[in-house]
Amino acid sequence: MRRTALRTALAVATVAGIAISSTAALAEPAESAEFAIDWESGLTFYSSDYVTPLANFPAPDGECHAFPATAGLLVGWSHFEHVIAYRTADCSGYAFGLGTLRSFQPGEFASFTAY
Repeated sequence: MRRTALRTALAVATVAGIAISSTAALAEPAESAEFAIDWESGLTFYSSDYVTPLANFPAPDGECHAFPATAGLLVGWSHFEHVIAYRTADCSGYAFGLGTLRSFQPGEFASFTAY
């Protein structure tokens, strides 16, 4: 009986430790005091794990920007209506309308514009 109680207690402690570790892994990335980024506003690109923010664009400017090479998800949190992606580095050629919430294969696109 004591062994069963001990095993149950160890299992509960292990599950609690995993839950705490998982929560810590989802925390926002560290930011320097001189350059704070609000990852949940503007347009944010995330890595292919859909958790790690890679780049943030606070407001659309209609200019051609490099597409983050390892990005796998984009979220237009605010101020964006549409993101247009290109397979070329200079926003030329065939345009792919991605909207404001889209996943894709890392490296699929080379540049983008947004409005």
